Parts: sequence; C-alpha cells; structure tokens
Amino acid sequence: MTTAANKKTANILFQQANEAYFDDEFEQSESLYTQAIAADSTNADYYLKRAQVRGKLGNIESAAKDARQASTLAANKSDQLRQYFKALFLHGKWAYELKQYDESAESLRKANTINPSHEEVKSLLEKVEPLTTPVPEPQQPAATEAAQDEAPAAPARPKVRHEWYQTDDNVILEVFIKRVQKDAASVEFDSKAVSLSIKMATGSENNYEFEPLCHEIVPSESSFEVLSTKLELRLKKAKPGLKWDSLEESEKDQSKNRLQLGSSRKGVSWDAIAADAEKETKLKASEQSVNELFQTIYKDADPDTRRAMMKSYIESNGTALSTDWKSVSKGPVETLPPTDTVAKPYSR
Repeated sequence: MTTAANKKTANILFQQANEAYFDDEFEQSESLYTQAIAADSTNADYYLKRAQVRGKLGNIESAAKDARQASTLAANKSDQLRQYFKALFLHGKWAYELKQYDESAESLRKANTINPSHEEVKSLLEKVEPLTTPVPEPQQPAATEAAQDEAPAAPARPKVRHEWYQTDDNVILEVFIKRVQKDAASVEFDSKAVSLSIKMATGSENNYEFEPLCHEIVPSESSFEVLSTKLELRLKKAKPGLKWDSLEESEKDQSKNRLQLGSSRKGVSWDAIAADAEKETKLKASEQSVNELFQTIYKDADPDTRRAMMKSYIESNGTALSTDWKSVSKGPVETLPPTDTVAKPYSR
C-alpha cells in the first residue's frame, strides 16, 4: 500500500527527474523516475515519463512496457484522459517498431477512438492494420444425417473476437470482423442487450448477441460504426460514472435478474448514428486550431524553445506556455489560473 509519505517522496523524485530530463541528462532522469515508481507505483505520469526517457535512450522494449503500464493506470479515469491517450499512442508506436503488430493495433485503435483527428495515430494505424493477425470468418457447421434425425437443440451462441473498454459515460465495444460493407451490418440496442446481424461477402449471415449486459444502457443514445477491420459500438451508460466490472452479466447475476431483461428491440437508423458518432468524437474547430498551432510551434522550434515550452506547461499545470528558455530556466514556473479563480494543489 502506498502511504502519503511515499507519495510525497515520489513526487519530489519526480520533479528532480523532470529537471534532469529538461537538461538532457536522460540516464540520471531514468534513474530518478525509477526511484519515484519504487515509492509510488500507482501514478501513470511516472511510467509515462520514464517511457519517454527510455525511448530517447533507445531502450524501445522497456519503453513500450512502461507506456502499456501507464495506459493501464490511466484507463477509465476521466481526469487522466490526456495521459491515457499519449500512453496508448506511444505504446502503439513502439510496439509497431518491435513488430508486435496486434498489440500495436489494439492501442492505436483506442487512441483513435479518443481523438479521431490525430493524424499520426491515423497514419500509423493504417500501416499496422494490414499486418495484424487475420480474424477467420466464423464457419457454420454442416448438418449430418445423424444430426437431422435428432431432436433440435438450442443453438449455441456463435463467438467472435471482441474487446471492450469504458469511459465515465460510455462502454466502447469493438467486434473484429474484416471487410464488412456498411450497408451489410445492422445493430439493435436494448436496455441490457446488443444484437448484431452481418451479411458476409460469401452470402452467409452471421448473428451475434451480447446479453445480458452487465448494466443498463440508453438505446436511443447508443451508436455503431463500421470500419475496415471491425465494428465499433458505443454504448451509452444509463448511469454515468458507474464502473462496469465486465461486459456481460455473470451466470450468478443472470439467475437473479433473468426476469428483468426486456425483450423489445428497436431499429437503428444508420444515418443518424453516423452523424451522432461524428459529432461526439470530433474535436471542436477551436480546439483543433489551438492544437495545430502548438504542434507547429514545437515542431519548428530549437531545443531551448522546446525545453521552455515543456517546462513551463508542466510546472504551471497547463496554465502557461513560454518559449523563452533563458527566463524559464531560472526557476519553477508559477501556476496562473484564469481570472476570478484560485489554483489549488491536486491530491491523488
């Protein structure tokens, strides 16, 4: 268990590691980040910064592991979405360099869901997707004469490769089936169930059920999108902030709640869903322009300007951005909250 004293010690070591990082003393910085992690292994920022240092030192394998751990610690925490996105992107990038294509694609897909307008994520994902392990199309078992003579049994639920994760408001379900045409897929949302119907290129139709879900969703605010290698379903939580322990109910929970599962299913408009998904996931134009401005300044800047930007942004908790290294290097950058507001220390 990490104590308050350990957290305080870790934070001091973290600040020292940042200073060494800004001075390009990467080996010393890595050592200090490691000491900070030893004192407090629950902080995603510590793993994320050590991952960046190890990347600069050329230790890509260790950097990828640190980025993966940072994404695990930051997942499902609304106040750490920036760290979560960056950790996913870095892990995807380094896993690609290590030829771990399936792991790379997994992280990049999640990063792309968070920010679909990020050009580096989209570009790298396009390179990775063709290199991932193909998902075989589910085969329908052929009927035999013996089976035809027997009494019909309840059909087993077909299985399909899928992954899921969650935010405070949504559960994102990714069903991996390649080369599905947009007009060949339909999804029905119920309060505690999701049904997929997919017409394959071979002419067969595959149906998949996810029910009963662990908790209730809002069918009218849920949506789906057909991508080149998967179907991405966005399930709106009926109770925002409620953490799901699993996607579907356990057998034990099903026996308790079996009578509560509704059976009505409503159709879903593809055009409305596509519009809602685009509106929900895209950044505002003003946010895009600010991000592009920062990226342009940083990309074209000299090393001192870059250090000034990073140091001022981190130490001011995101309230200041300076390009003057001569001024910034003299000491800590003060937090400058907006007018009529007061800055308060953040406690984990």
